[in-house]
Amino acid sequence: MKMSTKGRYGLRFMIDLATNGNAKDKVSLQQVAKRQAISEKYLWQIVNRLKTAGLINAVPGAHGGYTIARKPDEITLADILEALEGKLTLVPCVETASVCARSGACVSREVWQEINQKLIESMKSITLGNIITKQTAMLEQTPLMYAI
Repeated sequence: MKMSTKGRYGLRFMIDLATNGNAKDKVSLQQVAKRQAISEKYLWQIVNRLKTAGLINAVPGAHGGYTIARKPDEITLADILEALEGKLTLVPCVETASVCARSGACVSREVWQEINQKLIESMKSITLGNIITKQTAMLEQTPLMYAI
């Protein structure tokens, strides 16, 4: 399984948003793009998916911006990645048995299903709050290397 740039940059966007904004303090796309060294145009694609998934709020206007829609401890890594990547499946037959004529008697499919289930459980156990806590610890150890 290879994560696309949407997934990787989307997680960085959410970390930045949760770290630099709150329910009252909006963060502009331009600010995030600059801090994260990501194209503002590319971030537009990401924020639209995150907004549709209900993970962020958008406030229009000259003084608008983005805020996270829930507390960081209520948003999981799985929530973010599913919004950006779609279904988190390692191989197509895990989700839809009909894509392969052998799926009814295929032990490989069972193995992939088990691995996929554990991967999703792991992603659901990691919250944005957990990630921010790790980032804070890293910043305390080496502030210049991890600063956003």
